[in-house]
Amino acid sequence: MPRTPEQHRAMRAATRERVRTAAIRLFCRRGYAGVDMRAIAAEAGISTGSIYRHFATKDELYDDLVAEAATGLRTLARSFTDTDLVVEPLRGFVEVFLADLSLDTGAVEFYLLMNQVFASGVEAGPERGAAVEDLLRAHREVTGAVVTLIERGRGRGLTRPAPAAELATCFFATLGGLAMTRSALGEAFVAPSVATVTGILLVEETTV
Repeated sequence: MPRTPEQHRAMRAATRERVRTAAIRLFCRRGYAGVDMRAIAAEAGISTGSIYRHFATKDELYDDLVAEAATGLRTLARSFTDTDLVVEPLRGFVEVFLADLSLDTGAVEFYLLMNQVFASGVEAGPERGAAVEDLLRAHREVTGAVVTLIERGRGRGLTRPAPAAELATCFFATLGGLAMTRSALGEAFVAPSVATVTGILLVEETTV
């Protein structure tokens, strides 16, 4: 029985996602320069010719991943700023982050890949450079949003008295360290509680 257009679209979307997942794994393990489209296709379980139906070049594929990360960071920033709450949005984010680490959904490799981008900066060509620069701007936006959250909470006695920018730096460093530790230890990783992580910023566990 011939496939319907909806089935074709679903299969194409599923294959595209396999390509993206394979690229994340390989970029994370080998770095951008150590990966080519043939290797990504093999990792995804498709032919080299098929991968070009989804992404014309390695740069395009990489930029797609970087753009997704930038969108995610801006969504996170809005979740911190588009509310008058302090504790609940912070707890909610940390809960999801820790669940992603524990479930091994691929989020760990994606997070580590984006940390590679932050560390390496712009490496290849103006177009890819623009995508990386946008990701860096998005990272600054979410950092600023956490600083705003800390300062908002300070007036209510909810966040710690240290400088807000220092606390935000420690918070994101902790998240990065947890992702790295999860990658290194695998199933032996013991995830901290939400309260342990949010305790970097919050004076005490209070719902406000």
